[in-house]
Amino acid sequence: MKRKILKNAYVSLLRFLPIKRDKIVFCNFSGRGYGDNPKYIAEEIHKRKLNVDMVWLCADAKAIFPEYIRPVKMWSLQHYFELATAHAIISNVRIDLGVEKRKAQTYLQTWHAPFSPKKLEGEAVETLKKEYLISAKHDGAITDGIISNSHLLDEQYKRAFWLNKDAKILKIGLPRNDFLINNADNKALITNIREKINIPSEAYVVLYAPTFRDDYTTNGYKLDFEKVRKAFETRFGKPCWMLIRLHPNARRQVNEIEFTSEIIDMTSYPDIQELSIASDVVISDYSSSVFDFSTMGKPAFICALDLQHYMETRGLLDEFFRFPFPFSESNEKLIEQICYFDENKYRVNLKNYFTKNPIYDKGDAAIKAVDWLLDKMKNN
Repeated sequence: MKRKILKNAYVSLLRFLPIKRDKIVFCNFSGRGYGDNPKYIAEEIHKRKLNVDMVWLCADAKAIFPEYIRPVKMWSLQHYFELATAHAIISNVRIDLGVEKRKAQTYLQTWHAPFSPKKLEGEAVETLKKEYLISAKHDGAITDGIISNSHLLDEQYKRAFWLNKDAKILKIGLPRNDFLINNADNKALITNIREKINIPSEAYVVLYAPTFRDDYTTNGYKLDFEKVRKAFETRFGKPCWMLIRLHPNARRQVNEIEFTSEIIDMTSYPDIQELSIASDVVISDYSSSVFDFSTMGKPAFICALDLQHYMETRGLLDEFFRFPFPFSESNEKLIEQICYFDENKYRVNLKNYFTKNPIYDKGDAAIKAVDWLLDKMKNN
């Protein structure tokens, strides 16, 4: 109790310190390493050679950062100092960072996904913890700008995110998707990433990227990975490797999965965009990662092994059942869809769906995000 009182007194005093006008603080998934939308905004700032002190709040002491990023231990005394004196704060999740936003500060919420078929925030108040709802509402109240990549996501923000009336929805695409769009056919980069994770350059690579479960159940992750891998080998005529990347909120459940030399745990890999570039296809469930793959035109499969349970515990939007991706509720059906996958039919389905539901990703979202941020900081 005494420590909490001292911390609160310390944080209150920090508000009297001057704001450093060339400092931006980044936060990725509550303290994870260098990745997601904040990473690509930081890279754009560096590319412009701007005189900016870029601070990264990080919980992992082993995380690797480029030399132009200054990592700071999450929840340390310095954490609060950096936040209180930053000119701008960028985060991709809803979290109370422990320091009240000051009037002269700019807060950019990048979020961490495209449109979500699972119910979020205000759509799922009955399933979310009270502490999270408090943080989410606070985050919406202080948001100056929030990044979107589609009309579907615009509308989801409006109805579910408790944004204040002055918050600007930036219809610019996701900075992390710039990397996908601009490098989808970059064979040298694909080879480099595969070498880094010890996968042959000529292999057919499957990324399995499901979302988390609020009750931490694991039935939804019980793919028959070996049979699925063999099905891809048969369909595409190449040796197949599978990369398993569970959601950060489900990283402990990775212990339930049996890995082999061809079925590899990538849950701790900091940047899923690199894994997406290195992969030929994705399998997911209720995650929006299928939308990331669609920006590259690569195949995406939905396998919802625990559909009924998920609908009862979290809930899904009707839009989920209109998605243009092959859909299955069992290993057997998934394997059948892989074996008879028709690429031409798949591409037609994608084109028709995204004609009705356009996305904003054009490969320049980071540029537009930094333009907006600099203008907002200048005038704030």
